[in-house]
Amino acid sequence: MNADTFARDDRQPHLNAPKLRSFEANLFYGKFQALRSISLEIPERAVTAIIGPSGCGKSSYLRLFNRMNDLIPDARVAGRIELDDTDIYQRDVDVVDIRKRVGMVFQRPNPFPMSVFENVAFGPRRHGLRNQEELSLAVERSLRQAALWDEVKDKLAHSGLALSGGQQQRLCIARVLAVEPEVILMDEPCSALDPVATLKIEDLMRTLCTEYTIIIVTHNMQQAARVSDVTAFFMMEQDRAGVLVESGPTSELFTNPREKTNEDYITGRFG
Repeated sequence: MNADTFARDDRQPHLNAPKLRSFEANLFYGKFQALRSISLEIPERAVTAIIGPSGCGKSSYLRLFNRMNDLIPDARVAGRIELDDTDIYQRDVDVVDIRKRVGMVFQRPNPFPMSVFENVAFGPRRHGLRNQEELSLAVERSLRQAALWDEVKDKLAHSGLALSGGQQQRLCIARVLAVEPEVILMDEPCSALDPVATLKIEDLMRTLCTEYTIIIVTHNMQQAARVSDVTAFFMMEQDRAGVLVESGPTSELFTNPREKTNEDYITGRFG
C-alpha cells in the first residue's frame, strides 16, 4: 500500500484565510508536557484533519480551541491560541462564549437522557431562548443541517438514547449546530460507528464545511483523505511530548509528504 492509495486528486481546494491559529502552543499537565511548540493555521470553512499515532497529543490539541483542557486539574497552556485574531486565553475572554462559538463532537455519541427535541433545544435554552415556536424552528433547522430530520421528525418526543449509534452521533452534531457555532471540533467522531454510519458522517462534514470551520481528529487515513482539505501530522518525541511534523493541503501531504516519518505513517509502516 502506498500514499497514492489515499490521495484525493479530484479536489484541489482554494483555502480561505485562517479562522484559528496556534503560535508556539505548549500544553502541560502538571510537570508533563503534552504538546510542544505547535504552530498551525486552520483555514475557515474547510475541514482540517489531525492525524498521528496514539498518544501524540491530537485530542489535547483539539481541546485547546474551546478551552476544554481548562477542566483538567494542573493543565497549563503557554503560547498563543487565536480565534479570529483574538487570543482566547486572555483573562478577559468569556469562556462560555468561546464554547458557544467553538462546539465539540466527542468520540462516542453522548446524547442526553431526554427526548430528541430536548437534546437539540438544550443549548438554545441555556443561552436564553424561551419562545417555543422559535425553539421548534431551531430544532428543525439543526436536525436538517445534521441530515437527521427526515429520520426523526416523527420521533421528536422519543428518547435520544433510543436512536441508532449513527443517528445518536448526528443528534449530537445537531445539538452543537443548534447554538450556531462558527467552528466544530470532532474528536474521532466515527470510531464507534459502522461503515454505513461513518460515510453518512463524512458526507455531512463535507456539507457542513461550506458554512463551518471543522477540525477532525482521526486514526483513519482513508477518512482523512476523503473528507479533509488540510492535514496536520503529529508525532511524539522521546519525552512523549506531541509535536507537529508536517501540515499542508491533504492532496499534497498524502501524495508527496516532505517528512519520512509522515510517509511511513500514511503507508502503514508504523502507528
